[in-house]
Amino acid sequence: MTNPLQLATLSLTVALSAYFGPILFASLAPHIQPWFDLLPISQGSTSLQCAPHSYTTTLISLSPLVIYIHNFISPAEASALVELGVPLLQPSPITGYGSDTQNTQHRTSWSAPLPVNNSLVDCILARSEAFMGTLLLAGRDNMGQAQLVRYTEGQKFGLHHDWFSRPRLLDEDAKIGRRRLYNRIATIFLTLQADNITEDTGETWFPHVKPITSSGEKHPWWREHEDGGMAFKAIPGNAIFWVNMFPNNGSGDGRTLHAGLPVKGGVKTAMNIWPRVFFGPDA
Repeated sequence: MTNPLQLATLSLTVALSAYFGPILFASLAPHIQPWFDLLPISQGSTSLQCAPHSYTTTLISLSPLVIYIHNFISPAEASALVELGVPLLQPSPITGYGSDTQNTQHRTSWSAPLPVNNSLVDCILARSEAFMGTLLLAGRDNMGQAQLVRYTEGQKFGLHHDWFSRPRLLDEDAKIGRRRLYNRIATIFLTLQADNITEDTGETWFPHVKPITSSGEKHPWWREHEDGGMAFKAIPGNAIFWVNMFPNNGSGDGRTLHAGLPVKGGVKTAMNIWPRVFFGPDA
């Protein structure tokens, strides 16, 4: 039987917990949140459950549509993605007319497809898909396979488009005779790491993109490039989103031409996300 002293002690414990618990949690939350971001997700679950995450956006250009995303991933997520992808890196290929080429001076970086069905990668893709709203058609289109890319001293990717001049056929569709092709409707380029990069190097440059309004002032995350257009700095956690194709006819938008400018003094690691839109008789 519980005696009066035990009851008094229990009551005091509950009261103190109720009062100090929220205060203690509030003070610890910034330190433990990164661990919540990396909690494992059941691979057998039919519904993906990811840690809540908030971000903000800045509208850069209406035509083509370019949006800058602040704090799209947490520092813990960025570090985990780098750790996951770096051991897989190979010389970056250039995607051409139905084939990929390597060992070219046009693209000198390293890259690797990120694992499919990895809980963290799936969460970032789910967040990206939610951001895009109605751009993809459920049941027909998908997010594609994410790619890690790394630039070290002097490495670059010259001017290029992310959309294909000739839509592509997936290998698995070719094997079964499925008549559908795909193209990259949009791009999300997400910086994960930018260590010791010299000022105004390692940027992502769009020569044909202009801000909606321009005050001539220098911004902390982009600048007007001396050869025209806009150059976005490599800031970990932030992302650039743009639409690659015209929605009315499905052709590529030449104004989305861009380049990864050479890195000086450090290392830049990023994540490419290329959502796929499918079309054809079996799409």
